[in-house]
Amino acid sequence: MGRKIGRFFRERQIYHRSEGVVRFIKLSARTQIAMATILGTALLWVAYASVNVVFKEQIIVAKDQERRDQEAAYRRRLQTAEGAYEEIQALNYAYEREFDAAITGLTREYEALRSLVENKAAVDRRFQALAENLSAAGAPGGTRRQSTNRLMIDPVGREPTPRQSRISALREEALNSVQGNRVAAGIDDAVLQRVRQDSAALSARQVVLMASLEEDMRRAIRERQRILGHTGVDLSPMVSSVRQSTADAQYSAVAPAPTDDGSFIGQGGPFIPADLGSDASPTDPTAYFRSAARVHDTFTELVTLNEALSAVPLSQPLKVPHRMTSRFGIRWDPMRRNVRAAHKGLDFAAPRNSPLLATAPGKVTFAGWRSGFGRTVEIDHGNGFKTRFAHMNRIKVKAGDVVELHDVVGLMGSTGRSTGTHLHYEIHYRGRQVDPLKFIEAGRYVFES
Repeated sequence: MGRKIGRFFRERQIYHRSEGVVRFIKLSARTQIAMATILGTALLWVAYASVNVVFKEQIIVAKDQERRDQEAAYRRRLQTAEGAYEEIQALNYAYEREFDAAITGLTREYEALRSLVENKAAVDRRFQALAENLSAAGAPGGTRRQSTNRLMIDPVGREPTPRQSRISALREEALNSVQGNRVAAGIDDAVLQRVRQDSAALSARQVVLMASLEEDMRRAIRERQRILGHTGVDLSPMVSSVRQSTADAQYSAVAPAPTDDGSFIGQGGPFIPADLGSDASPTDPTAYFRSAARVHDTFTELVTLNEALSAVPLSQPLKVPHRMTSRFGIRWDPMRRNVRAAHKGLDFAAPRNSPLLATAPGKVTFAGWRSGFGRTVEIDHGNGFKTRFAHMNRIKVKAGDVVELHDVVGLMGSTGRSTGTHLHYEIHYRGRQVDPLKFIEAGRYVFES
């Protein structure tokens, strides 16, 4: 290696002539090696620097491209996330609207059902109070009937379809009605389907409960109609008058609840909103509110019949032990025993000064002496009904007094055309005298059935 280097880097002399003078520079092998080393090093550095610059530019370009790719990917992911967020937000809004609509609908339905149940309970309490008051007076003659089975036949036939079939049809109608009322149109994911199914199921259950309540009210209506029918008098004009007066007073299915003092005040009725909501047309309400409207009419009819029953004199005029001494119709005249005469009331015998009771709420129109009747009290009960109490020993009321059921109006005696201590009791309906015994018998069905 040394010899090869020595041959390549032999000592050299460089001559230079200037102005006739020759000069030379001697380059030794060591000097040449040093210069070659320096030159080689410089060349290598230039080559390395050039290559490094080229590759670094490519690296920078690659890095820049990678950065741009990353930024693009990030923007795409951000846009995807923003889109997903907007979709989730829209879906949450749809969920919220659907859920709020379901809750609002179920709340309205619950309020309607609760109002119906409460008012029906109030009507039942009032009817029960009437039954207890009538029971206190007992049956004709002061005795109760041995059998408590109804003797009347239900004039209303059974429904042509079984109850279960009707309930199933109502449930199916309610399910279809609620499921078809979609607030979030075009969205049918599992969550909304579950909300719709659950709310439809709850609404259907309330429809079934309302149908059961309606059936109970219809049964009560038939019962009241049979009681009124047992009086033997056509009371349809009186019932129509009560219905009209109820409508005129905007009573509209009111079911007054008894207060602490036993009176009845208040207003009520099922909650049926005038506006079924922006997503439901008032001309095409849901199955629930169609049922509620139908039950509302049924309830109004039940209240009307209850009011009619309260106005009809169905009670006995005595609570003390007594016996019936003469019926309504043709009899032998007690003063002229060989002459037949019309008797337009009932005669009851009991101890002297036995309290005589009003047989229905009303207003005293006459309290004084009447020829043939002696001391007499006449009460106007409204809707065409009047009662007369005759042959009293003492009168306890005066004209213009308002009396309630079983208020004492006088004491039993034997004034006027009378053969002994007794009460002559009459009922007048629309100017015609009717048989009081049929009314008292009808009153028995109120508390003995």
